Amino acid sequence: MQESKIAAAFEYAFPLFEMARTRYRALEDEVNAQRHAPNTVRHERHLSDHTSRWITAPNNDTLYSNAWLDLSSGPVQIRLDKMPAGRYWSLAFMDVFTNHFAIVGQRLEGAGPVDLRVSGPDEQEPICGGREVRAPGRDAWLFIRCLVDGQDDLPNAHAMQERIDIVAPPDAIYGARVVPTSSRDPRNFLAVANELLGRNPPPEGERALLAEWADIGLRPGDTEAWERLGDATRELWKASIGPLHDKLRQASASGRREIQGWFASAKDMGDFGQNYPLRASVALGGLGALPPVEAMYFVRFHDDEKQLLDGRQRYVLRIPPTGIPTDSFWSFSMYEPTADSQRFFVENTIRRYSIGNRTHGIVWNEDGSMDIPMQRDEPSDPRLRANWLPTPDGPFQISLRTYMPRDELREGSAAMPRIDRR
Repeated sequence: MQESKIAAAFEYAFPLFEMARTRYRALEDEVNAQRHAPNTVRHERHLSDHTSRWITAPNNDTLYSNAWLDLSSGPVQIRLDKMPAGRYWSLAFMDVFTNHFAIVGQRLEGAGPVDLRVSGPDEQEPICGGREVRAPGRDAWLFIRCLVDGQDDLPNAHAMQERIDIVAPPDAIYGARVVPTSSRDPRNFLAVANELLGRNPPPEGERALLAEWADIGLRPGDTEAWERLGDATRELWKASIGPLHDKLRQASASGRREIQGWFASAKDMGDFGQNYPLRASVALGGLGALPPVEAMYFVRFHDDEKQLLDGRQRYVLRIPPTGIPTDSFWSFSMYEPTADSQRFFVENTIRRYSIGNRTHGIVWNEDGSMDIPMQRDEPSDPRLRANWLPTPDGPFQISLRTYMPRDELREGSAAMPRIDRR
């Protein structure tokens, strides 16, 4: 009984720990020379490459900006000047449970401008004009994406980033937090999760669930719960937490739909409700993934012969003549998985980490289809070389990102690309 409780509590709380860990790296970790204060925006000025390790499964289509909002001292004002027409941008607001409670961007706002107040659950002061976003807790992650069309387009993307401004409350005070050292240390895991649960009350419908886990140490606000646990419960946590991590790594496709060999975003991606297995697996393998209405993510682990993808083989990714139905853009990213199931770009000689409908120099077939060779060595055929997406020497995963996907893509009726061995 206690063992099953610990398993359920771990699955529930793992996303909170990952959010705390990502926040710590951005704001407090002395190893990070570019750490910044709460309620300030930090811009990534360079395209992600194989050295980009601050978040799993980075993309090569947008520049990231992000801010960790602390609403304990009052609301934060977010202002954004008008963006260039037709260019993708989005401001995604996530709570500590990794749910999106608001998305502002091209899909709904066009080019903008935007002026809004983000308030915490305790805010009593009414807003005087303008717009308000009410956060469910005192902590939130603002994750910003601005389209960039390759290295030469960086100045335009930088100009988009500069249009974003955050105004923090005057004289705001940000207290010390529990340092997230390791989610495999049950003492630290519980302290970090409980601190966030104390600052960010869970939804009303989940409070009874948390009450059931109080005896195993998951207690909102109690950062020293470990000290009050009995020896038997402590030992059970110590014995369980490693295997629970292993189980989570193996569940990377949990809750996702399979469409023509591709694992697609679940319908509740990014707004998980009570789908705790999916929420935990996404926190491990794709923290910050957007809901399907804004973006859809597809991943392949096998070719069309159901063999695991491996860079020691050669493949052709075949996009059908009907293309990828989106109202913004799409791209395929090449990832090498790590031992703990995170995913990062593959180092290669041509510095190509993704390929999509905006990639310069790509070659389309006469019928509107496209062939993308995926292999370690450079193709000899010039047409294939133009579309080459380099692989690692061993196992890899290919991910398809689609921004502002159309109905047929979200519903699973669109024709999907094949992956054939050469």
